[in-house]
Amino acid sequence: QRLRREADVWSRLKHKNILPFFGVCEDLAPTPVLISPFYKSGHVGTYLRKHPKINRKELVCGVGSGLEFLHANEIVHGDLKVQNVLVDKRGVPHICDFGISKILNRQGFTTSSVGTAPYMAPELFLVIDGPAQEQSPSTTQSSDVYSFALLVLEVRLDQSTDSCHLKIALQILTSEAPKRRPSKTIVTTEILAQLQPRREDYNVDTVTNAMWSVLTRCWSFEPQWRPPITEVLGELVAIFT
Repeated sequence: QRLRREADVWSRLKHKNILPFFGVCEDLAPTPVLISPFYKSGHVGTYLRKHPKINRKELVCGVGSGLEFLHANEIVHGDLKVQNVLVDKRGVPHICDFGISKILNRQGFTTSSVGTAPYMAPELFLVIDGPAQEQSPSTTQSSDVYSFALLVLEVRLDQSTDSCHLKIALQILTSEAPKRRPSKTIVTTEILAQLQPRREDYNVDTVTNAMWSVLTRCWSFEPQWRPPITEVLGELVAIFT
């Protein structure tokens, strides 16, 4: 079911910053596989390690443009991170992995998966058990914006956001590696409200005050306070210009 969902979503997407979809092959493996181009440069993190002096503006704006396209078509990616952005031989970034993406306002295109812990917005950690379980949070365009801002920080700093104190706090609170959500609501809103990247935790020589201000708004605790990706992209382009 997940593969069919991913193929259906992915096949609709034609944009220079979205990984091209070639089709589904049922003969290469015991289960069907999705076919796309192979980029030997790998994902953004790998690419930056090989090309540390590359112009990161193009990477940031390219990913932002791809996400803007998704949101304009009412698609939530749901798992935006450096590993899900591949780079071609020209240095163009391509968003990939639509396995937990969803089409807004379309029946049958919902998912209970909420992404990768270090990139997840605070509201996605608030799992609700019991009779109200159907109210447990799901990914939104606002949570995509939160993830995008973390990706921008990682690209600009050449420093993984995995060390973010959000991950450390989750390990303390759950006594387990935060690769999945806690099974009960032990992460309170009071704690989560304080958990966003702090400038003093990072080497921010490559991040201007203006850029940090944009990213901070993207990390607002309340989803409705986060700006839409079109606004974020416009401000980043202006900063880079």
